[in-house]
Amino acid sequence: MKNIIIISAVFPPEQVTSALLNYDLAKELSKNYQVTVLRPYPTRPIGMKFEYDGLKDVPFETILIDSYTHPKSELIGRFKEARDFSKKSVQYLKVHKDEIDFVYNDGWQLFGLNIIAKACVKYCIPYIVPIQDIYPECLLTKSHIPEFAKKIINYILLPIDKYYQKHAYRVRTISDEMADYLSSTRKIDRNKYLVVNNWQNDDDFKNLPAAKSLDKIVFEYVGSINVHANVDLMIKAFAEANIPNSELKIYGGGNQKENCQQLVKDLGLTNVSFGFVSRNEIPAVQSDASVLILALPSGNGNLCLPSKLTSYLLSGKPVLASVDQDSSTKRILEGEGCGKTVVPDNKDALIKGFKYFAEMAKEEREKMGEKSREYATTHLTRDVNLSLVIDSIKQSLQ
Repeated sequence: MKNIIIISAVFPPEQVTSALLNYDLAKELSKNYQVTVLRPYPTRPIGMKFEYDGLKDVPFETILIDSYTHPKSELIGRFKEARDFSKKSVQYLKVHKDEIDFVYNDGWQLFGLNIIAKACVKYCIPYIVPIQDIYPECLLTKSHIPEFAKKIINYILLPIDKYYQKHAYRVRTISDEMADYLSSTRKIDRNKYLVVNNWQNDDDFKNLPAAKSLDKIVFEYVGSINVHANVDLMIKAFAEANIPNSELKIYGGGNQKENCQQLVKDLGLTNVSFGFVSRNEIPAVQSDASVLILALPSGNGNLCLPSKLTSYLLSGKPVLASVDQDSSTKRILEGEGCGKTVVPDNKDALIKGFKYFAEMAKEEREKMGEKSREYATTHLTRDVNLSLVIDSIKQSLQ
């Protein structure tokens, strides 16, 4: 039986997208292969406390790598975390190199992926590298670094990113736009890129409870509250939109949550609330929304496709998105009639977005939500997308 290693920087019980995708991948591959998952101690999202002693009743082996962890968004700590996890994962590859047939390289971005890729090349082990966010670009889109410094940083880091893509059997991306961009900027054959949408189990979104807040319009954000989520912008725009009988609910954890909570206090808002939900609670929570909302910084629209969009659309709700206007998010939402987009990093534009949905008849919002659900069940489910990754791995093992 072929031996597959999945190196996963996040993994259940962590409830972030890559962790859940890799769990599905490990479980499905285990039907035909021997699968071993290498993972660090769970720490994401920041603020969650885990009592982890392994996963029970799974058809694959999970090995806990005793590596340094640093969930806070601090450059040096994150670099140390990426390097230590990858170095110790490579030690495992070195010991077992003659037994390993394939590696799914989903370690920490840039340096972490690069370290693992170099080991795979050295030991002649084929690998796939999945890319959710594009680095180093995502590091620079919301920073106040001078342009000349950004060019220097990009010049230093881009070859690192190019290496693990160039030597991969396939590079899994999450949109055609992302694949086109990477192929063009990294000078790598477009055929190397495998486009697979992020998926969710649509069974989780069936038989959802009816919305509780029938007498008001409820905007919701569900996801990580970090610097790239622009939750502070949502709060400011919602406050100034001043929509009667409305509410903004924010669910999630992250390094910007306390700052956003303080912002709500400073603005004296009584119709903005915060909460935290487990993965299995997300469908029910989102079913109570009138509109689901997300906001990405300028330049991140194509480079960091919001993984929460899948969950949003499966919930059968219209989506308000502050994103780049040449992005796949806009293509999906407006092209399929699932929502409305406005230009990013613009409070006035987002205010208009809030008012647009507030002035829309409830029946129209519901029709838009039906289109969201229809698009998601056709394109964004586990059954549709997981098989694409499995098939690519099978091809490499033939």
